[in-house]
Formats: sequence, C-alpha cells, structure tokens
Amino acid sequence: MSDVVVHVAVNDTLSETRFAATVEAFARSRTDCSSEIAVTAPEIMVKTIHSGDVIRKAIIFQDRSSAAEFLSLWRREEAIA
Repeated sequence: MSDVVVHVAVNDTLSETRFAATVEAFARSRTDCSSEIAVTAPEIMVKTIHSGDVIRKAIIFQDRSSAAEFLSLWRREEAIA
C-alpha cells in the first residue's frame, strides 16, 4: 500500500492555527470511534515545506480514506474562515 500525501497552504498565522485545529479534530475523530477503529487508526506525518514566501504542509497518510476524511475537515474549516 502506498502513502497518500496531501498538501495545504499555510501562509499566515490564521491558516496555521486552522491547520493545527484540523489535525486535532482529525485525531479526535479517530479516537472517538469504536475501539477497533481507534486501535487501527492510521498514523500521519506532517512536514512543513518552505518555497520562498510560500509555506505548505505536507500531510502523509497511510490510506486514501484517511486523506479524504482530513481534506473534508480542512475544507470545512476553510469555508468557516
């Protein structure tokens, strides 16, 4: 199985704060599930990528469904902002 990498832009303090909240919400959603899902919850890795004035986060997931769930949370956070 291949890892899935999601990139999101975090160019200011507000988007950085929203990103951290989204990662926390994603982790919480995994631990709030049944114990079987919590035990098999995927690990994620986050990298910060600097490209000149642009800052992005690369979030690495173990599967597509976890990446899709995170993106759904992220898009909801963006819509609120």
